[in-house]
Amino acid sequence: MARRELEWIAEKASELLADKVKEAPLTERDIELALEIFAIPRLKRLTGELGGERGYKQGVEYVREKLQGCAAELNAKHWGKATRA
Repeated sequence: MARRELEWIAEKASELLADKVKEAPLTERDIELALEIFAIPRLKRLTGELGGERGYKQGVEYVREKLQGCAAELNAKHWGKATRA
C-alpha cells in the first residue's frame, strides 16, 4: 500500500509543477516547494506505514526523484530544455 501512496503523492505534487512550468522553466527550488507544500505533510502522516523515520526519508527521496524527472520532461516540452531542474 505504501508504494501506491508514494506514487499518488508524486503524481499530485507533479501537478503543481505542471501548472508552474507555464510561467517559467522549473528549477530545483520549484521541486523543493512542491515537496514542502504537498508531499512532505502527507509523507509525515504515512511515517508508520513507511516503516518509521528511515522509510519516511526514503519516501521523500523517492518523491523528489520522481519530481526531478517530471520537471525535466516538463521543461523539455514547454521550454525546449532537456536539462534536469
